[in-house]
Amino acid sequence: MKRFLTLLASSALVLSLSLAGCTNVQPPAAPEAPEQTTQLPEAEAGATRDSVLGPEKRVVMGFYTDQEGPVPSSKESTLKNAKLLDEVAFFWYSFDANGKVIPTGDIDLKLKDQVQKNGSKAYALVHNMKLKGTVGFDENLAHSMLSNPGKRSNLVANLVNLTTKDNWDGISIDIEKTPPGDRDNFSAFVAELKKALQAKDKVLNISIPAKFADYPSDLWSGAYDYAAIGKSADQIILMTYDEHGLGTTQGPVASEGWVDRVIKFAVGKIPKEKIVMGLPVYSFDWGTNKPTMPDYLSYAQTVERAKKHGVEIHTDPNAKVPQFTYTANGIRHEVYFENIASLRAKMDDALKYKLHGVAVWRLGMEDPQIWEQLLKTYGTNKETQEKK
Repeated sequence: MKRFLTLLASSALVLSLSLAGCTNVQPPAAPEAPEQTTQLPEAEAGATRDSVLGPEKRVVMGFYTDQEGPVPSSKESTLKNAKLLDEVAFFWYSFDANGKVIPTGDIDLKLKDQVQKNGSKAYALVHNMKLKGTVGFDENLAHSMLSNPGKRSNLVANLVNLTTKDNWDGISIDIEKTPPGDRDNFSAFVAELKKALQAKDKVLNISIPAKFADYPSDLWSGAYDYAAIGKSADQIILMTYDEHGLGTTQGPVASEGWVDRVIKFAVGKIPKEKIVMGLPVYSFDWGTNKPTMPDYLSYAQTVERAKKHGVEIHTDPNAKVPQFTYTANGIRHEVYFENIASLRAKMDDALKYKLHGVAVWRLGMEDPQIWEQLLKTYGTNKETQEKK
């Protein structure tokens, strides 16, 4: 989900959410025999799922990450706004080629417990980012696991066991750059995981790349069959961001028209009551010396940068997003970001299409006004808190 996080492995100063054009790696050596897992547990009552799922529910979800170079972790924002959040997905886990779950983040289960005590559901987010060497999402790892039914089964069982062992409310899957040839395998994995999690009253949400047409051979989005995934998963995180970003030249992170076009396509394939629209709260700063390698900034860092260079912030009339330009050391910079006004336009789209909710990527980078003026009015967790 995070085109930013892909560069963190190689540089604390260049952060991103990863791209379709990430450097390929050599196929891994033949894996060992799949690890043995325990039997999946029997079905239980549906209190967890019933509390956040259903056509009458609207949720505010936030993604939690550890510190990314100069960008602080999501902890402060998560705790400060906990009672306004319905769900928090913690970017803390990956997996190996045999389906074993691998911790990758600074896991703090006490923080998870605190989030749950404040009325939010907590999900273990599982990704396929490369952990060593080159950066980006690992398409070879995705293929190795998804294409083998036995390994898929292992990962499904291990994920269910993770939720029961550590009391997670569900699993958030962010497997990106899946090879187009694994389109059916990815859909099968989602269906298998949903069935197993539902048996334990756990929620499954799946992050999928934004698109407004389906090209099954596309290297970035072809593997994600909206209709099949939407049929199985409980929630679909529609990643309506990175219209422009790392690997592209300058432009809006998520122009209003582009977001609307993506949603129109999605609701034609996925039940609208399952779609959670991604809200980008970060910024990109493109310099002419690095035309496709923009800096990744928080809202606070962006506003401070404009102030430092004494430039005015303008609103792009077509994209409906704030932006500004400045020159430093002879290098021209162009910055696009999101604020309360641009995010309200996107929130209006979510309400117009009667989507299930919105998901903030990522907590700790946002314009603080969104909590008081916008997100309070969208989720249902606030209503639950007020009744206590």
